[in-house]
Amino acid sequence: MKKDYNIETLITNFKNKDKIALARLITIIENEPDKAHEIFKHFEDVKHDSYIIGITGSPGVGKSTLTGAICKKLLEEGKRIGIICVDPTSPFSGGAFLGDRVRMTNISLHPNVFMRSLASRGYKGGISRAVFDISLLYEAFGMDLIIIETVGVGQAEFDIYNLAYSVVVVLVPGYGDAIQMQKAGIIEIGDIYDINKKDLGGEDIAVQIEMMLDDSTFQSGWRPPVSMTDAINGVGIDDLIQNIMDHKEHVELSGLINNKKKNRFKYKIKELIYSKIDRIITEKLLNESDIDEIINHAVDDGKFKIYRTIHNKFEDMNFDIKKK
Repeated sequence: MKKDYNIETLITNFKNKDKIALARLITIIENEPDKAHEIFKHFEDVKHDSYIIGITGSPGVGKSTLTGAICKKLLEEGKRIGIICVDPTSPFSGGAFLGDRVRMTNISLHPNVFMRSLASRGYKGGISRAVFDISLLYEAFGMDLIIIETVGVGQAEFDIYNLAYSVVVVLVPGYGDAIQMQKAGIIEIGDIYDINKKDLGGEDIAVQIEMMLDDSTFQSGWRPPVSMTDAINGVGIDDLIQNIMDHKEHVELSGLINNKKKNRFKYKIKELIYSKIDRIITEKLLNESDIDEIINHAVDDGKFKIYRTIHNKFEDMNFDIKKK
């Protein structure tokens, strides 16, 4: 059941730094994205920019623990931090597992931290559709830094590259050789590489990454550094944060930050286009009932005939879209 929140009241409380209002506005944006513009029109005079850090990597590399360790250090410096953790979606409830809250209990109640776990809801790219909008809310709230932790699905992590200004790719000992890292795809998007769980080794992975970087050219002028951390014990976190801040300084002084900001909005525009097309198709051209009808005929007509039916259906769809 949808909760009826008065947006005007929430905006007033939000501007007074009320975290409850922030949480409720996030809920509205996540569940009713069409209302986002109604919310954001109240912040058109806000000029504050947050620096956005992406933490990505395969499942089990310790992204949540690492995020918590990074935040703990930054909080000691007085930073205000907004965290967006994208969890796998439950196939039954559609909600997030909220595993990140378990990993970050030591910082989740800090007054300068706000953390939100989101369900990916099957969205490709290792993130949730609401991430962009929530990051804008965090900026309006005055966060110094925003950390986006992706769901960790290996080859589908690339959207974070368009949403974050610095991307940390997290690996662990036993990940595989250089070929496996390249096959994973995420090796290509990192601004910083971090070998976590260094207590288990990892020097060989660090060497292989360094060798790959030696054979690469960097048009931005930034050569990604390689860190080694043990997030549970806080080992190497200072060096990792320094690498992130060095990259932040690089993109700001070189002017790359402006291109990265443009990429964020280009990503959002394309996402809105795809979302609109998806809605037109499902509402006007091919809804769930149509799909069920096609599938049900497969039992009687056979799989090869049903394949032709599907093909013809999509041919008709192309014609209808052109007419619209």
